[in-house]
Amino acid sequence: MERYLIYGASYCSGLAAAQYAANVAMARNMSAYLGSVSTAATDPEARAAAARVAVAFSSFPCAYPGKQLPVIEPPPPKPGDPPFRLVSPDLGKVPDAEQESAADLAVRYDTDVVRSAAAWKNAETLRLSLVQRGMTLNAPTASAVLRLKPLYDDAATALKAHNWDEALSNLQAAEATTQKIEATVGH
Repeated sequence: MERYLIYGASYCSGLAAAQYAANVAMARNMSAYLGSVSTAATDPEARAAAARVAVAFSSFPCAYPGKQLPVIEPPPPKPGDPPFRLVSPDLGKVPDAEQESAADLAVRYDTDVVRSAAAWKNAETLRLSLVQRGMTLNAPTASAVLRLKPLYDDAATALKAHNWDEALSNLQAAEATTQKIEATVGH
C-alpha cells in the first residue's frame, strides 16, 4: 500500500472536485482504521506496518487539503440559442388592404426578436455563471426570461392568422419583458 500511495501522487493532478472529496473521505476513514490497528495490534510488526502506512498516507497529496495539487475546472457552459423563432413567420397571402400592417408587424417582430435574443443570451450567460456559484437569477428576471418564448410564439401564431391586433399586443408585451430583462442583465 505504501508504494501505491507514493506512486499515486501524479494521479492527483487531474482530480475533479467530487473525486477530491471522495479521496478526503477515504483518507479520514483510513486514518481512523490505521490508528485503531496501531493501538490495538499486539504484534509489533503489525504496529510498525500500520505506522509506516499511516506516514505514507499522511503525505498523500490527494487526501488532505493544503497538499492538493491544483485542480483544473472545466470552462463554464455557453448559452445556446434562444427558444423562440428568430425571424417572423411566413404570413402567406395577405389581402391588399392589410399589406402595410402585415409588413410593419413583420419588421417589428424581426427587430424585437433580435433585441430579445441578445437579452435572453445575456440572462442565460448570467444564469449559468450564477449556477456555478450555487446561486440563481432573481425571480422577476427568471420569470421574464421564461415569458419571452410564449409571447413570441403567440405573436407568430397571430401573424400567421392575420390577427394584427393580437400580434401587436404580444409584440408590445415582448418589448416590455425584454426591457425588464435588460434592466438586470444589460443590453
